[in-house]
Amino acid sequence: MLRSFLAVGVGGILGAICRYSLSLAVPNTEIFPFTTLFINLLGCFCLAWFFTSFIKRTPIVLGVGTGFCGAFTTFSTFSLETLLLLENSEWLQAVLYVTVSVLGGLACTWLGIRLARGRSA
Repeated sequence: MLRSFLAVGVGGILGAICRYSLSLAVPNTEIFPFTTLFINLLGCFCLAWFFTSFIKRTPIVLGVGTGFCGAFTTFSTFSLETLLLLENSEWLQAVLYVTVSVLGGLACTWLGIRLARGRSA
């Protein structure tokens, strides 16, 4: 049990550092939060692929899946950015962001599962 907590913690630290580093390397634009969208879609794919490929929840699997992917993706940033778009009367961008995030996340999750199971999408 302690090893699982430690693995999730280390994975979480690494995932948060990777998310922050990516946001510095490719910052969001004032027009659209592309970086957060990319991070969340990539995280959906990776988590689905990883948890489908490795069904047994060992400490390492939990560290990568729950820790790294959980800290790498960010629902709170998605929510804040959506609200800021709405507050700035950027209705079309807000609707597009929510739609692409949700439908894209589902599509990336589906693709990750399909690839992990060895089937072509």
